[in-house]
Amino acid sequence: MKKITTLLIVLFLTVTASAQQIGDGYAPEITDFRIPLKSGIYTGTNAIGANPDISSYGGFQHLLVSRYGQSTSNHQLQISSSFAENDRLFFRKIGTDLSTTNPSWIEVATRGANTFTGYQSINGNLMVSNSNPQSAIEIMEVSDSNPLGQAVPTKSVLKLSRKGTPNYSYIENAEFRIGHGGSGLYGSKLDLYINGSANTNTIPDQHVMTWNYNGNVGIGITNPNNKLDVNGTIHSKEVKVDMVGWSWPDFVFKKEYNLPTLAEVEKHINEKGHLENIPSEDEVLKNGINLGEMNAKLLQKIEELTLYMIEMKKENIQMKNKQFELENTITQLKNKIN
Repeated sequence: MKKITTLLIVLFLTVTASAQQIGDGYAPEITDFRIPLKSGIYTGTNAIGANPDISSYGGFQHLLVSRYGQSTSNHQLQISSSFAENDRLFFRKIGTDLSTTNPSWIEVATRGANTFTGYQSINGNLMVSNSNPQSAIEIMEVSDSNPLGQAVPTKSVLKLSRKGTPNYSYIENAEFRIGHGGSGLYGSKLDLYINGSANTNTIPDQHVMTWNYNGNVGIGITNPNNKLDVNGTIHSKEVKVDMVGWSWPDFVFKKEYNLPTLAEVEKHINEKGHLENIPSEDEVLKNGINLGEMNAKLLQKIEELTLYMIEMKKENIQMKNKQFELENTITQLKNKIN
């Protein structure tokens, strides 16, 4: 595209540098842009072979022609635009014999809705809807994100689409929407949407992910309150939790640890309905649980259970020893009686 634009500029400068008035200074009007024309400047009204922009100014169009200097062939470069001020600009190349031909017009980068054909290469930064880009690609949505002090939903700045398959799927769409982070803030918010399972139009309706001004990320949540909020199930091979700020309950095995008696444990269960230092069902339903903290508390209870089991084992051994002594005494008494 840059090569085409440069070519057009060079052609314009060349014509300008050697410009001479053509006839009375006005371009003649023709009715057919397809025929073997000589180099020159023309106009036409709804001419045959005109460029696609025929809706402006009743179909009036300019035509600039540069033709190779050979009368037996028809090699032309045509540049055309409507009469509208600063309107769309088209070009095409004709390379045939003297027969009439009508190849497609190709639009160059101009105002309005443009359709470009083929691969486009840009050497340098690209800015859409603004000037002076700071990144390789920069897209500016010009509408106000907080009109009249009222926060508005995020708005699409980048949309990706793929053609659907007839009788099988509709057009696949995904888009990034950017907006204001919230009331009283200067920060931004970025949302990602895709087509939901029942979507048959071109506007993505399924929220996927949100990046907030404060670095919080939400999956299935539009206003995350933590660095990562997920509304759904997480499936992972491994999860690592840093225990900064929490003590690991090895203190249970230290001599100075005050292990509650089983009577005290039973009393707390009867009064509270749950183990000591373990949140109740209502607390969990309301606040959730901290995975690292809960693992530490559960391990503390396991270690306390281990101490109870060790104590019970000692008591069991003592009881067996006493039972053995009693059985020996009974045996001795029986022998004396007999």
